[in-house]
Amino acid sequence: MSAEFTVRPFAFMRLTHDALRAGFAQLRAAVLDGASIDTVRARAADLARCIAVHAAQEDQVFFPLLDARFDGAVRVAGLRAAHTREDALQAALEAALERADRDALALAVDAWAPSFEAHLTDEEAVMMPLTQRVADTIEGRAAVVRRIMEVDWEGMKQDQLGYVTARLAETKPLGPVRMFVAAVQAAAADAYPELEPILRGALPPAHRQALHGMGHLSAPA
Repeated sequence: MSAEFTVRPFAFMRLTHDALRAGFAQLRAAVLDGASIDTVRARAADLARCIAVHAAQEDQVFFPLLDARFDGAVRVAGLRAAHTREDALQAALEAALERADRDALALAVDAWAPSFEAHLTDEEAVMMPLTQRVADTIEGRAAVVRRIMEVDWEGMKQDQLGYVTARLAETKPLGPVRMFVAAVQAAAADAYPELEPILRGALPPAHRQALHGMGHLSAPA
């Protein structure tokens, strides 16, 4: 790992947001461009599974932790209400998809879009400035992220890790992809060998080669 690189363990959460943005943009494009219902359904299902894992991580560990340590920061900002609002908008899209109603689907994805972005932006404004204060060391912050990952370890492996890595690799330069992989590596610690194959499988060969050279993957592409 290069001397000038410093891992930020909470990039696991922050970059999951960017992957969700990318996944939502792909879903919306599929709807508005008239992709097949099967294509839209697959994109919606993949996005929904990742959202479910991420929301559980926030609701069960991240939000309570920030409330406890920072004077109810999440409660004061009303961030939990956004999850309820998002659930209703997502359900409307899924109902339109179940009926294969393209007009309703287009209306539903357009109605969800501004709420989806506001949800992520509002969370980032409150939570991200606090993450450096969660613990005094990188190792301490990584241990907290490990607790977040363990909310649903199997769901994280199956529905979040590969999805986020692939969306980042599709839409971001290598730097953010490296930061996400390094955050997983730091937080997972002794369990990283269990997760590395998922990361490798979601990355294109050039990324695998580069990340091996940087010390984040055990073997080149």
